[in-house]
Amino acid sequence: MPNILLIDDANTIRKVCAHILAQAGHVVRTAASAQEGIREIVENGAPDLIITDIDMPGMDGLELCNRIRKTGAMVPIVVITSYSDKEMIKQAKALNLAGWLLKPVTPEALIQKANSALGAN
Repeated sequence: MPNILLIDDANTIRKVCAHILAQAGHVVRTAASAQEGIREIVENGAPDLIITDIDMPGMDGLELCNRIRKTGAMVPIVVITSYSDKEMIKQAKALNLAGWLLKPVTPEALIQKANSALGAN
């Protein structure tokens, strides 16, 4: 069963998305910040997929992705954001991300993007 790490500072969004992914058959770990996500990876190992919000206090999602890529890890990463800024999309593409979801995210889109990133589409 694929293991997903879901990182979002919004408690409700994190819980709802985790529930949707769990209902779709995934094992979901969660983190409320980029720093917590890094701790989760260090303490419990890399997941099969990371889904992260971009706009978070402290370290944002793109910086998190950048730090993960600098380690050489090629775990698929999907970002969720309310922004469609061209410069941000350019930065995301440079990080070789597996996908991009614009808020509000539908359950179907979340499941489809997760499955696609995991190679199970």
